[in-house]
Amino acid sequence: MFKKFIKNKYTISAVVIIVILTLYFAFRGGGASTIESSAVTKGNVIEKVSVTGKILPVEKADLSFDVGGSISHIYVKVGDKVKKGDMLAALDNADSVASLASAQAKLDDMSRGLRPEELQLEKAKVNSAVTALDNAKTNATNAARNSYVATQGAIVNNADVFFMNPQSVNPTIKINTQSDTIQISIDFGRVAAGDYLKDWKSNIDNATDTTKAADLLSKSDKSISKIKSFMDDLSKVVNALSANNSSMPQSVIDSYVATMNAGQSTLNQAISILSSAETTLDQAQTAYNEAQNNFVLKNSGSSAESIRSQQATVDSLRAVVAKGHIYAPIDGVVTRVDPHEGEYASPGVSGFAVQSSGTYKIEAYVPEADIAKVAIANKADVTLDAYGSDIIFDAAVTLMDPAETVLEGVPTYKVTLQFVKADDRIRSGMTANTEILTHEHDGVLYIPTRAIIINDDGSRSVRVLNKDGKTFATSTVKIGLKGSSGTTEIVSGVKVGDKVVTYIK
Repeated sequence: MFKKFIKNKYTISAVVIIVILTLYFAFRGGGASTIESSAVTKGNVIEKVSVTGKILPVEKADLSFDVGGSISHIYVKVGDKVKKGDMLAALDNADSVASLASAQAKLDDMSRGLRPEELQLEKAKVNSAVTALDNAKTNATNAARNSYVATQGAIVNNADVFFMNPQSVNPTIKINTQSDTIQISIDFGRVAAGDYLKDWKSNIDNATDTTKAADLLSKSDKSISKIKSFMDDLSKVVNALSANNSSMPQSVIDSYVATMNAGQSTLNQAISILSSAETTLDQAQTAYNEAQNNFVLKNSGSSAESIRSQQATVDSLRAVVAKGHIYAPIDGVVTRVDPHEGEYASPGVSGFAVQSSGTYKIEAYVPEADIAKVAIANKADVTLDAYGSDIIFDAAVTLMDPAETVLEGVPTYKVTLQFVKADDRIRSGMTANTEILTHEHDGVLYIPTRAIIINDDGSRSVRVLNKDGKTFATSTVKIGLKGSSGTTEIVSGVKVGDKVVTYIK
């Protein structure tokens, strides 16, 4: 009986084990994982920022009369193209026009001529002043040349001895300086001095006549001032030399100091040449102005004060007349003409508008999370709701506001884009769906972003599928640009052809 029970007990246990194993393998087989993967590919990764904006004209002006009155003439209608300065409308200001004409006539009457002998005398004074001024201009032009020659000599003969390759793009000071910063500054200063000399020489060569002598002197002053600053900095370095800090004999140091001082002296002489020429030219110009003014005043029967007073009256009335007109401030097209001829126009009330024609911009607001990606000159693809998503217009970022604009509680930044080409299909006020190309990496490895795992330590890894297609190995990767289409650049950690796990069920 006991043996039978033992036998049955072992039998039951064996059956139970078989059932358990059967269930285990059945469920294990039924729960096999499904692995989805994607191959590592070489191509382009593009980052874009998508925003929606409005199309506006590049320039727009709302216009009004500065004074009130009845409108006598309207010279344009909506849609007319105008040039800057064209008159758009005028008020009935006949009284002001008449007052201006009367005042101008009075001013003309006050300006009667000299007697013949007086006229000849005053003309002689003016002619003499003209001759002196012409001579001063010639002297100024020659002074600019002479000062240039002296300055060039100071650089070549007295400064370049302290440099290796002084007239190259990479001159290097060959004496001891107090710091690397000073050395770099002095080296850059020599390059700049050469550029200033070239510009100076170009200005002299382009001064084919003396009519712009004052301008030539002004430009020469700027060049020599910059070069003087370089020479002063170099002089400080040379004069700071000692036997202790340079390992040079004192006799050599003394020779260097003498050379530098000679260069400074030559440069000061060049500055003096310019200064003297400027003084002479200023005096000649002043003398000419006085002679000319005296001629005008003496050729007038009224005093200088009365003429100036009458001239002021004329100018004031001319301004009053001008306030009764509206002129186009820009080239463009008329977009609004509200009033009609004969109506009263209140001062400061806009009734006309002009906007630039053919050139439009887009104003869009980029959230703070994306603004750091955007930069001036970024290209953009634009679609307009009016024409659908198949028609793309090219644009580029031209302006980014530094201050935020809060929209619905979210800080945003206004970005302005301009269309690359004029297009008659573009209209002010249209909605522009804009994709700004912020970054693009060509010929790089990339994988789906969802395949990347962010580890606890901040590193990234992917699961690389083995050849059996059922198992995988984890590989640490270094990522690059994260694209806008769900792909990410992989800098290292995988190779082309590897398959990375994107999903496991």
